[in-house]
Amino acid sequence: MKNITSKNTPQISGIDALYYFAQSGGGYDAFYMDIIDQIEDTKAEFQALNYAYADNDIIIKINNIDIKYSGAGRDGFLWFNHEFFRVGFKDSEKSQNIHNIRVQLNAIGIYTLGIKSLLKYINEEFLKGALLNEHYFPVTRIDVNMFIQHNFNYLHKGMILSKKKTHSANISERTSGYELETYYVGKKPFLLRIYNKLKELEGTSEIKRELMHNYFLINGLDTRKSIFNVEFELHREFLKQYGIDTIEDALSSAKRLFQMGCEHIKLIDTSSLTEKQIQSSNRKRAPILPVWKYITESYDNKEFMQIDTPLEKIEKISYRYSLEDARKPIKRQIMRLLVHGNAPTLLYFYELLLDAKEAFQLREDIKAVHNAYCEDEDTQKSIEEDFSSYSDEGLISFERLLSKEMASVYLDDPQYDELLHTYNTLHDELVRRGLVEFPF
Repeated sequence: MKNITSKNTPQISGIDALYYFAQSGGGYDAFYMDIIDQIEDTKAEFQALNYAYADNDIIIKINNIDIKYSGAGRDGFLWFNHEFFRVGFKDSEKSQNIHNIRVQLNAIGIYTLGIKSLLKYINEEFLKGALLNEHYFPVTRIDVNMFIQHNFNYLHKGMILSKKKTHSANISERTSGYELETYYVGKKPFLLRIYNKLKELEGTSEIKRELMHNYFLINGLDTRKSIFNVEFELHREFLKQYGIDTIEDALSSAKRLFQMGCEHIKLIDTSSLTEKQIQSSNRKRAPILPVWKYITESYDNKEFMQIDTPLEKIEKISYRYSLEDARKPIKRQIMRLLVHGNAPTLLYFYELLLDAKEAFQLREDIKAVHNAYCEDEDTQKSIEEDFSSYSDEGLISFERLLSKEMASVYLDDPQYDELLHTYNTLHDELVRRGLVEFPF
């Protein structure tokens, strides 16, 4: 086997994920209630517009930063997604043995801003007003990793040697055809994953794929060749054994944790062993695989930790539902049609697009009229004034769309009365202009 060096085997050391609790303070209850109020207000607005919505259609602001609601989870947590992280909040009166705030950093945030900058952004900007003055952030999980220009397709179970007896029963692999995708060793709270990173990125969003490819190229890895990720996933139960409590402890111990993982689990060179020796205790005498020795000795995340983006240069990212977000659910619906023998045409999608745009514009118009109705003391006059500003064509178009919307709402629906009131006012304006004849 060839000599492994940094020149022929470039690598990048780092931290691929970090989860932690954030200790809430005296202002947390008001902070949490504002979140609940925003969720309920958004739901009420959707219902007033007769809009069928999902949890992830609800976008709220926390300290002027947009974040998308993703629903309730275990232990009463309400979860939200940001471009750079995921966060959960819970009622302080429920599950009191658990911290009220959970944070999970994602790869896009880590590799875009740098892990220290991202932590500062979350803890000082996003969670402002919710935390204890004496900040305390207990770490719950850290993934220390190395991206390496190496193809592990030759890896097999007999080459994995672990100090933990339980690991022999917890080694699994996932392959695609004849190509290795992932090797898993161990289970929580300590496990190792060795996987084909470029293969994994094929199933991710275009944004993440482009970001990671740029990251590799900038750091000297060739995306035309194999890139594998060697990653140790370490949970709080394991970390506490080594005196690691907070995120600061975990970050400062990353190199030690990675090398410790490489000592707990080793890859050995079995090329000189017979099949019988591989299946026996004699395989422990086999030499360490050169690439594993190189990985163990080469982990150094100093440059990774020095990536710094000043807070004043970080835009307050606003979540916007993108075409990339819509791709998967649309694809699922098309697949469902195909399964049932209904192949949609381009004309079908074009008509659907026009219909959706028309319905959306109608809701926006109704919303504008409704807001004017609520804000003006003389509500009838406010609506009349609003309609008086419409062109004849705009008024006729609005009447047609409003009639269509009313036909889709049941008579006993509370929204129907509101739509009827708007329609009557609209109709009066049409009569006043002589655009329709008065029926009597």
